[in-house]
Amino acid sequence: MRKVISKAMLLAILLTVILPGTAFADDWFEPSPGYYTLLDEKGGELTVMAREISVDDEYVSGDNKHYIVTRVDRQKREAYTRLEGEITLPAAGKNHAITAAQQDDEGSILLYCTHNSESYVPSDGRESIEGKGGIKDVARAFEENLKEKGIKAVFSDEVHDPHDAGAYRRSRQTAVRLIKENMPVKAVFDIHRDAVPKSHYVTEVKGEDMTKVRIVIGRRNQNRKANEELAYKIKAVADDSYPGLIKDIFIGKGSYNQELSPRSLLFEMGTHENTKEAAQKSTAYLADVVSRSLFGGRTEDQAGDKKDKDAEETRKDEKREDGRRTGISRINRETGQDNDAGGGRGLTWLLVVVVAGVVGFLLISMGGKELSSKFRGSSRQEYSSFLGRKKKKK
Repeated sequence: MRKVISKAMLLAILLTVILPGTAFADDWFEPSPGYYTLLDEKGGELTVMAREISVDDEYVSGDNKHYIVTRVDRQKREAYTRLEGEITLPAAGKNHAITAAQQDDEGSILLYCTHNSESYVPSDGRESIEGKGGIKDVARAFEENLKEKGIKAVFSDEVHDPHDAGAYRRSRQTAVRLIKENMPVKAVFDIHRDAVPKSHYVTEVKGEDMTKVRIVIGRRNQNRKANEELAYKIKAVADDSYPGLIKDIFIGKGSYNQELSPRSLLFEMGTHENTKEAAQKSTAYLADVVSRSLFGGRTEDQAGDKKDKDAEETRKDEKREDGRRTGISRINRETGQDNDAGGGRGLTWLLVVVVAGVVGFLLISMGGKELSSKFRGSSRQEYSSFLGRKKKKK
């Protein structure tokens, strides 16, 4: 069954690569630096962010108030919002660990940086260093802190420069390769840093100075609900254990390649005016929050107990599998069916359903004309890269 699910997921990923939708220009690419200010209905400042903001974008503040963007003034770089209410985060404390522990402990956490050049001025000397930005050091620190929790974490330092409208298209190739090579996948995180004044990200957690973390979600992809659920769970655990760590949550117009896999998030680790070391400190606490949110807070001290439990579960699984095979053989003898043939037909129908679902979603979200245009203009190079074949040179 796991092989069938893996093949279905690979097919879904392949289709999203062939029909990439609107995922490639998901950031700010104006010639002059700056940032947008989000305002409430009375004109009070909610936050600032160095990314494009559009009508219908959503914002969840640090105190869990939910706002919708109703109007954007491009010249003043201001976005006006309407208060929708207050979101209810999942239960934290002991409950969140119990909930997470019931999930499958298998799966890798994949990390990459779409904007590799992003750097921290106090530590790196510049706000941008092509190919060698300080953000990569922050991502590596996050990888190591996840590994210390017993989690299989994989960071790709693939370069996607320059920082332009094509960066997400290039990082998409990295994300696809990471997913293909490390299945099953638990979560995929794109690591960034913001470009707003330092004061918006300065915080203190457990007596240590560090940077806040902003979570960004793309609202134009089929995984939005799963991504929101993970973001809310992470914020709930962090607010309970490390108040001040998670700054807020922004749900933007783009996709940020998050349609490639469920539980995909973008993390803004401080800003260009913070020190890199402060952002690296934050990764230790964020790794603990992610561990609790996705794995129930598994630690190395529990490894021995987990091994014993795994052995017992393996014995139980073997007994269940023997019983299942016996039952299937008996049914097949009575009906004259062949095991392999039945499995092949099941896989075929599953793939048909997956294809129909993806195409249906794209038709609804993009429209027939746009879908046809995307299909005709899709990159054969992306298709060949995904299948591991290179295009022949003429």
